Amino acid sequence: MISNEQAEFLLTIPKFVVENDKKIDPLIIIQPNVWRTRYSLMGESNGDIFEFMLEIWQGVKNRLKMSLHFQEDETKIGLFRVDYWSGHSNPQTISDKVPVKFHPFVGKHFVISEHHVHYHIEGYPTLAWALPIEQDNFPYKETSNTNIPDKSRVFCSNH
Repeated sequence: MISNEQAEFLLTIPKFVVENDKKIDPLIIIQPNVWRTRYSLMGESNGDIFEFMLEIWQGVKNRLKMSLHFQEDETKIGLFRVDYWSGHSNPQTISDKVPVKFHPFVGKHFVISEHHVHYHIEGYPTLAWALPIEQDNFPYKETSNTNIPDKSRVFCSNH
């Protein structure tokens, strides 16, 4: 498992999509109404190379989820996810590892119309904690089929 500080550091690394060991720039996404895809990402900091995975899932009724995972050996650790048109419930208990910004949302149930963002919190299951998207710096508070490539670039640049 990784610490909250390590997860925050990994989120700050600029990332780019790779396919067959080649950088894909720009990333062009053409999607049907219902789809799921994964992209391999690479990032570098101080000469160290890091591997990530970007997963984008869109279901019926415009439900959209975008997840960023850190990959190490055979494991993948969720770092960040944006959920549009999807419900979620935060844990009912809080530990000393939960950052203060999450405290008001202990036990919070997000209904389908409440877009929210998930973060890695040390000691909890993958991406168990979420905040309302309005309280996060992720710039896309709403979703549409036309801005999915833009959202993906934000994931790669600093999320």
